Amino acid sequence: MKPISPKAFKQVLHYFSFFNHALSAEEVRQYLSVPATQQEVTEGLKVLVQEGLIYCQNGWFALAPDALVLRAKYERLNLRRLKLAHSIGRFIAVFPFVRGVYLSGSLSKMGIQSKDDDLDFFILTRSGRVWTTKFFLIAFKKIFLLNSEKYFCINLLMDENQLSLAKRNRYTATEVASLITLRNDHGREKVLSMNDWVKNYFPNVEVPGAVENRVQTLSVFERILNATLGDAFERWCKARFTIHMRTHTNKEEGYFESETYSSAYYPHSVEQRLMKHLEEFENE
Repeated sequence: MKPISPKAFKQVLHYFSFFNHALSAEEVRQYLSVPATQQEVTEGLKVLVQEGLIYCQNGWFALAPDALVLRAKYERLNLRRLKLAHSIGRFIAVFPFVRGVYLSGSLSKMGIQSKDDDLDFFILTRSGRVWTTKFFLIAFKKIFLLNSEKYFCINLLMDENQLSLAKRNRYTATEVASLITLRNDHGREKVLSMNDWVKNYFPNVEVPGAVENRVQTLSVFERILNATLGDAFERWCKARFTIHMRTHTNKEEGYFESETYSSAYYPHSVEQRLMKHLEEFENE
């Protein structure tokens, strides 16, 4: 097989250098843009280290030595925060109409964290109840957490039966590929299956074929909410949240999505700056 080009390796490391983040050989393979075995990736990285093109320490690889130090420094904190995320994920899962909970953002990639950073969650909801679910989650955050984003940042909610993402680029592909299941791994497989375009960016990511739908029986409380609030309340929530997101989203860097089947809210997203960072590498 043809050797992996140094540029393919450096593309991966350059992307994560935006966050000053080092990667393991397994992580490099996951985000590599060409098909490769783990052995080919490991051997290719060793050659680049020997040639002085990249740095390596304790099994981490990066374009700059500072990233290696930071990865080691924050590893224990990240493991503690990952344990915390699992606990919060179990709690979120008991909210009405929640069907799956997944960790996204920096911690899902074991990136640089502080004890005060927020935790980013991706939520799957009962079909037709995206906005009602968001209402209960946000109400809890405002009342009991005093509107703190610290441990309860709900960026993306999607209908369990409509999981195809509208935005398709390397950034969103990275987010999909790095999701960590906190509740309902079947749902994560379904997300990957419905977004198999991720393979165009990361051919080494395992994407399952067609995944069967599993209909979860409504709880007694969910039946009561459907009977008393129903679709009218769902539409009311969507209208109110849309106004809020449109008002508070940074017009230059922010992004929000308000659809019947999805709610995405990133008022200050790094996406545009990150894509520009990657574009600079591609133009070198």
